[in-house]
Amino acid sequence: MIMRTQVISTLIIALLSAPTYAITDQERSALLCLSAGLETITKIIDEVQQDKNPNDRRQVDYQRLKIDFKKIQEGILDAVNAERREPRSLSPIDGIYR
Repeated sequence: MIMRTQVISTLIIALLSAPTYAITDQERSALLCLSAGLETITKIIDEVQQDKNPNDRRQVDYQRLKIDFKKIQEGILDAVNAERREPRSLSPIDGIYR
């Protein structure tokens, strides 16, 4: 469980520090790798959610966490697939999972 949390935390930091625009093939490739990593994280979240203790008084809101990862992944894929960069509004992620 602790290792999964560390993996998730590491990937979140990598995602937040990564560029959100794809100009070069190298950037596009890196962003696609981040997107695939988010898929892996989502599967880990599903596993952890199944193993959670329903009697624990400190519950993690896994559904909200998965929604935020989905928003990040959609933003990455939007940047990868965008033909032109235009300013736009992005919905904020929640960031509160308890």
